[in-house]
Amino acid sequence: MFAASVAIWRHALGFQLRHFPRLVPVLPLLVLPVLGDALQSVLIAQERSGGAIDVPRAVREALRVTPRLAAMKLAFEGAALAWAFVPIYGIIPGMRHRLYWAMASNVIVFEQLSGEAGRARCRLLAEADGLPLALWTLVKLPAMLALFLLVLWLGVATALDQGYSTGLFLWLAASFWVASPGSAAANTFLYLEIVPRTAGDAVRAELPPSAIRA
Repeated sequence: MFAASVAIWRHALGFQLRHFPRLVPVLPLLVLPVLGDALQSVLIAQERSGGAIDVPRAVREALRVTPRLAAMKLAFEGAALAWAFVPIYGIIPGMRHRLYWAMASNVIVFEQLSGEAGRARCRLLAEADGLPLALWTLVKLPAMLALFLLVLWLGVATALDQGYSTGLFLWLAASFWVASPGSAAANTFLYLEIVPRTAGDAVRAELPPSAIRA
């Protein structure tokens, strides 16, 4: 699972580096909750379907699906918050609902499912074979990466007895990327990895053309 999670994050970083000049103008949108998730999913879907991205078109599509996406995410987040009031036992169900939450933008963009059907699909994707990989990719590996960067910064700064402020800024910037646009992109590549594992007539790893049609 560790190697697969690293590969997913490598895909996420590679995607954003490949298209960095075109993504800079919409960076404020990419870091917005909900809309940023939708936009990342649409952009990655565009690349998979044609190899290129159309940022204005992607923004229009993301804006179009955001209200439905917000409704799905709020349903999962509400359940996760409710489980948070259950001591100890509620941790695991709460975490699972946030994994369902993570799948929502992909289910809407790639499969055009929303509402109860979309929520059921999110649960299917994040359960069974998808659950260990999702936990590694969205929870364990980001935490390990943040801790590694923190230890690296402190170690280098202490050895050199300088660079504390610069190192702190770089660590905060890297942590922000991991927590926001990086996680959104990794989430979509995670979905693309999980889909073949839940093979069935209703499951498609490739993007239907209508999924990004404005």
